Amino acid sequence: MPSPHRHDGSVPPVGAQPLYDDVMWADAVVRCAHTGTGTSAGTGAGTGAAPTLTARPLRDRPGALLSGSCDLDSRPILSAALGVVIRIPGAVVHLDLSAVAFLDAAAVAALVQANAAVAGQGRRLLLHHPPYSLRKVVEMFPDECAALEVAA
Repeated sequence: MPSPHRHDGSVPPVGAQPLYDDVMWADAVVRCAHTGTGTSAGTGAGTGAAPTLTARPLRDRPGALLSGSCDLDSRPILSAALGVVIRIPGAVVHLDLSAVAFLDAAAVAALVQANAAVAGQGRRLLLHHPPYSLRKVVEMFPDECAALEVAA
């Protein structure tokens, strides 16, 4: 049986489609969904809802579209998606958040880290259509979030 490890030695998060080959990103979808069957930790008990986070590549520019909710349940997939996003080539990497319903403070911190990684490469991470929750976290932590760049 082949090893679950990627070529760089890391293991994909549970529930994520393995989409770590750079050449595959153009047609890939990173997805994390809790089915409510009790097989995944953090299922929305009693709600009947299946929290989902997906990341799809943008077709018109380098970057990704996030969809869903970024919270404790979807933290591993957000980390995996941002790991792919920061490797997308280009002077500016776009992250469309128009389909994101909620970002918790840890998700915003992950965006700040991704931004730092991209900036460390001499590039920019440009956020599009941030949800209300991101704006509120930025208001609460202006110094920590100062480096985040939002498209006009």
